[in-house]
Amino acid sequence: MNLVQKIVNNLVSPIDSEAGALSNIPNFVIAFSIFMSGNAILQAITDVILEVVILLKLVSFKIPFRLEFLLLTVISTVIAYLTLKGMREGNLDLTKNTLLLGLLVESSLVIGDIYLLANTQTDFVTIFLVRLPFLFLTTCNILIISFILWRRHQTKKARPHYKF
Repeated sequence: MNLVQKIVNNLVSPIDSEAGALSNIPNFVIAFSIFMSGNAILQAITDVILEVVILLKLVSFKIPFRLEFLLLTVISTVIAYLTLKGMREGNLDLTKNTLLLGLLVESSLVIGDIYLLANTQTDFVTIFLVRLPFLFLTTCNILIISFILWRRHQTKKARPHYKF
């Protein structure tokens, strides 16, 4: 099986929420994790398509190429892919460090878009409308990660022996 087939297989095969360590994780956390992972992968694909369209000058506006933003997108996509892969293997890494890393990456993506908009001299409305769905979906990821961190903290305080 080649690499592309493995990646596609990990993205589309069903996840058994009762397998392995997933059975100890609330279903809403599993659902949120699937949403965030799909969201990050979809945004990465869309960002690459957008960059290609802009580089080929198929649109009238120009968004400057941002290497650091692209690298953050790659990190977000790798985290998303590994999350889905781990869930298919019956594991979901909900350690505080992993969640904080995800929060840092997603927050940096939002800050990068806000910085882009704040420094846009021309075509502000067009660039704002192009980046708005990305800002919205990434903000959703930030809220979900924050909620999972909060619930994890509350659960650990109430039941220190609980694995979530």
